Amino acid sequence: MILKFIKKDASQEVPDGLLVNDYFNYPAQKVELDNYKKRFAEIESNKLFNVEQKKVERKKLAEEKLSEFGKKLDAEFDVYREIIKNPYASFSKLFDNFHQNRDNFRLLVKEILNYYTDQPIAKRSFKLADEKPTSQQLYNPNQGKGLNRGKANNPSMGNLDSNWISETMKISGALDMMVCQYVKVGSSYDLKVFVPEFNDILLHKAKDVVCHFKKHLKSTSPIKLDIINILDFTEKFIKETPEYNKGKVKNTIKGFHSVYQKDLGQNKAVANIAFIQTPDFVEYKNKDESLEWIEILSQQKSLISNIEELGDSMQGLQAYRDFLGSVSNSALGHFSKFNYWYSGYLMQQLTKGNKFVRAFKIEHLNKFYHNMEPKLSEIINNEGFKAVAGAIRRSTVSLQYTPKDQRKFDIRYGLAQQLQNKSKSKEDLATFIGEFISTYNAETGRNAEKNGGKALRANVKEGELMRFYDILDSNPPRLVGALLASYGFALSSKENVQEPDETEQMQDNQEDTNQ
Repeated sequence: MILKFIKKDASQEVPDGLLVNDYFNYPAQKVELDNYKKRFAEIESNKLFNVEQKKVERKKLAEEKLSEFGKKLDAEFDVYREIIKNPYASFSKLFDNFHQNRDNFRLLVKEILNYYTDQPIAKRSFKLADEKPTSQQLYNPNQGKGLNRGKANNPSMGNLDSNWISETMKISGALDMMVCQYVKVGSSYDLKVFVPEFNDILLHKAKDVVCHFKKHLKSTSPIKLDIINILDFTEKFIKETPEYNKGKVKNTIKGFHSVYQKDLGQNKAVANIAFIQTPDFVEYKNKDESLEWIEILSQQKSLISNIEELGDSMQGLQAYRDFLGSVSNSALGHFSKFNYWYSGYLMQQLTKGNKFVRAFKIEHLNKFYHNMEPKLSEIINNEGFKAVAGAIRRSTVSLQYTPKDQRKFDIRYGLAQQLQNKSKSKEDLATFIGEFISTYNAETGRNAEKNGGKALRANVKEGELMRFYDILDSNPPRLVGALLASYGFALSSKENVQEPDETEQMQDNQEDTNQ
């Protein structure tokens, strides 16, 4: 079957001869999803449950819903939910092309094959319901109203004409490979559409990856959605292809075609068309490396998802999105820009008591930087650099994660911004780091005197500071400063920081997209 019928509402008759598995039942699926939404709401409003009990119940319900995805719950729901709107009349006619000509199915398939192999197409002895449908915006975002001409040449804003074969195959492909997500903006919902582009992959593997990707979709703000989706899709590819040995994931998955449709009331208009590239630096050749990347990508999703997309956060998120789609020095520049911003944002949110905000893991940064530019290892493995970054960490983010009654030192606020400002020249950065380390060592010494001579944190030795200056002498100050911002506000896996359970945010995972 090339196209499955879509039942639009409960009153609609299903075409004769179709069995239950031969069509998508939108009203029945919506009832199922609304039921899950209702049960989640009941958990939240249940006054007999405490916080921990609600967390347990939410998790159980989420696992139940996930287990039904692709079975009782259609994986294609997000796409045909959109088809039943404006493009539905066109879809119905294209479906009728096959249903009304079931006896000639083989001839229709042959015509499709001849069309795509540039073979002569024989004249038909039967008619189609629609031979020349118009290009629908959902599958042809660059050919919708107002977007299909280089410049205006008539007063009409209609869609372009297409042909039944290309439109049919676009719909068939969309149901398998397209992803539609709503973005809540004020009281309305905009739409983001994603379609993956592969370089070389078996069709059943591609479908498996898309299905598992859809299973865990979250609804969030526009820029975060781009970032989280490409990270998540890359992670799902790694999980679903354990036999993969081609090095960079980008060799197989090029990325996502992305379309942003703005809600205008009755209809949506295309506001942006873009391509989001698969991260160039994700590379593995064995199982251990693949597991390491799964952990890193999962942590990155958690870190990004807990950034609120407001104000200057949008610039930080844009820098991270640009980082994912760039290579070599360009990627390094965007990642540095993000880290300067994020180090300040992290400190600000921790001060406000935001328990969901995340710090980078040092081990993950090592992997990022090594894959982006192996030569950076000379800097980040330098004992002087590690000592200075450690001093920054123990003066900032490590103290933020320490309970107030257990802190023995004052937190240095504004250090991230100072670091960025002073990294414009080698002289300014060297002076700033020298003054910072002098103050840091003095505070460490005074605390040791009060503690019977026992130091509660390590000093930065003179030899270590000299080795840091050697690194600064042979590298651009902006690069060294950016790396200090990365490592100075990150945590090592040895630092036991208790992070909140993600199920506390399970409501976000069940964002209502059935408007």
